[in-house]
Amino acid sequence: MRSRSWHLILQFALKDFKIRYTHSVLGYAWSVLNPLIFAVLYYFVFSVFVRFDIPNYPGFLLVGIVLWTFFSEGGSTGENSLLARGSIITKVALPRYVVVCAAVLNAFITFAISLGILMIILLWSGTRPTLAAAATPLLLLDLVFLTLGVALFLSPLHVRFRDVGYLWGVALQIGFWLTPIIYQEVMIPPRWHWLMTYNPVARIILYTRQSVVYGVWPDWAGILKTSLVAVLVLAIGWAVFERQQARLVEHY
Repeated sequence: MRSRSWHLILQFALKDFKIRYTHSVLGYAWSVLNPLIFAVLYYFVFSVFVRFDIPNYPGFLLVGIVLWTFFSEGGSTGENSLLARGSIITKVALPRYVVVCAAVLNAFITFAISLGILMIILLWSGTRPTLAAAATPLLLLDLVFLTLGVALFLSPLHVRFRDVGYLWGVALQIGFWLTPIIYQEVMIPPRWHWLMTYNPVARIILYTRQSVVYGVWPDWAGILKTSLVAVLVLAIGWAVFERQQARLVEHY
């Protein structure tokens, strides 16, 4: 990308981030409160009513929710970004990928804030960082690649077919419960283990928990496979976006 494109992406992302919390009493605090409230709710339900015997369950749960929230929010805002910016795209000559990348970057800003709060909570709960946490940046990069790839893939399709937005919303709801976010992967019956094997988000959450919450080095072969999948999803998303973007104007 050219430096001008990076500048536009940053400006769009910062503007959207500021507008999002305008006229809100708590302002930017909502970027932290949303995942935190859901984490507290799930922790209360699954530690009081439905008991899960999982070590350091607050950290286990919060890591899963924070990572899934970024994937969900980044994919959704990116998927809808071309429609949301339709008035600009049809009047101003700018690379359309800028709009999608800015939407994902906007979600990443909230994600970065949530990660900072997550680290504070983990330290407060007695979790101490180990050398295994060095694997985390690569896992987070994989998550960004996956999210951006999904957004690039879906955004031009959403302009042409409005049903894509509804289908993606349903897919996210199903994906949340099929991904080990509130429960451990060992609780999945053997015949359903393929859901973990072919779910890169689930693998990222699993490996991040191992490295950050439990101080265990993840399986590097598994991380390599996940990284390859993330790069492949990004490449496919980019290819689809490049092929579809030229014909988008007629669908606005």
